[in-house]
Order: sequence, then C-alpha cells, then structure tokens
Amino acid sequence: MVKKIQQIVDEQFHTWSHTHSLAGARARKKKTNPVITISREFGARGAELAHKLEQRIEFKVWDKAFIQAIAKEIGSGERAVESLDERRQQVMKDTVTGFLMNIPTNVKYLRSLIKIVKAIEEHGNSIIVGRGSSFIVQNPKSLHIRVVCPLNVRIANYAKKENIKQHDARLIVEQKDREREEFIKQNFNRNVSNAADYDLIINSDSYTMDQMTDMVILAYEKKTGIKLKIAEM
Repeated sequence: MVKKIQQIVDEQFHTWSHTHSLAGARARKKKTNPVITISREFGARGAELAHKLEQRIEFKVWDKAFIQAIAKEIGSGERAVESLDERRQQVMKDTVTGFLMNIPTNVKYLRSLIKIVKAIEEHGNSIIVGRGSSFIVQNPKSLHIRVVCPLNVRIANYAKKENIKQHDARLIVEQKDREREEFIKQNFNRNVSNAADYDLIINSDSYTMDQMTDMVILAYEKKTGIKLKIAEM
C-alpha cells in the first residue's frame, strides 16, 4: 500500500532529527519556522547554497530526498519520477503514455508535488530547492531566493566539472534552463525570471558561498522577525 504524504514527510523528518541526535517527538513539538525556497539557474550553485544553509541554521534541505519522497508516494521508481521533474510534457502524450506504459503522468506527479510541499511547509524549518516551490507555499513570511550566474560562467564551470567541451556544456546548460523555465510556465503560468516573485536574487559569480549564506540568513531574519540559531562551524 502506498504511504500517505504526511507519513512520508514525517519519516523524512524523523530520520533527519535522529541524525542530529534529536528525538522524533521533540522535533515535532519544536517551533516551526517559515520555509526558505531556492529557485536557481542551472549551474548557479543554488543547491550548494541550500546545503550550506543546512549546516549553518540546521534547516532540512529537500532536494534529492524530495524526488525520492514523491517516488514513494506515487508508487513508482525514482528514475521515472526524475524523467518528469522540471520537464514539460504534452498533455495527450502524457496521458496516453501513462495508461499504456503504467508510468506516472505529469498530472499525478504535480498533485504529489503540491501535497508534499504543503506538508513540508506545515513542518517548517526547511529549505526547498526548485520544483516551483515558491509558487506553492502560502505562508507570507516564507523567504524566496533566486540564484543566478552569467551564462558563460556556468558553461565554463560545467565543462570543467564534467570534463567536456565548452560547446557540449553550452547545449546542456541551455537545455536545462529551458526545461526549468517551461516547467514553471506550463504548471504555474509564471515566468521563472520575474524578479518580483523573489525576496532576494543573488548572483553567485559576485559572492563567495559564505557571503551568500550570510545574505540569506540576514534576509530571513529581517523578513520573519525570527532570530535564527546559528550552528558553530
């Protein structure tokens, strides 16, 4: 039997709490702080920022684990879910393929996505990376971040990281950007680059990761009025 969304999220939080030597009951009773969402251009180091914040303020990051939770909820493999993630599919093709091949359709994926984001928001104390989460959460105190970086820099960094030619890296980076833009447009009818949808936009080519982390923490405290407990590094 497929587990309920709330059970999946509870299990994820229990595992994270245990890792930090906290009892599950204590974690559930802990004061819930508004979530942080991070939208990012491909290769702009948005996920890296999320995990740096996780170390500093001990918020749970929902990124790879996010996909796994959705995969469990819809009773399918993680690989199939990743094929839908941040990718536009035509409605007719999606529906027919879903029936004939018995794989998750984009509609089913989105339904699960929205339910999980709302469950995470209820728990609070979390950082949600991508997936249009800033357009799903409803708490006006939540902080929405957009991480950008010049295209040429992202291409050069990706080529170096993957040890591939610049031309090949450009094709991949531009394709990933298009997929993310189309996902937001298709499912939320929004422009992912609209600056007004974010509380803070950071150019990762202009600052160190530590500086970016400090900016987000300061912005969070200013917006929410909550003084965060910063972990010793």
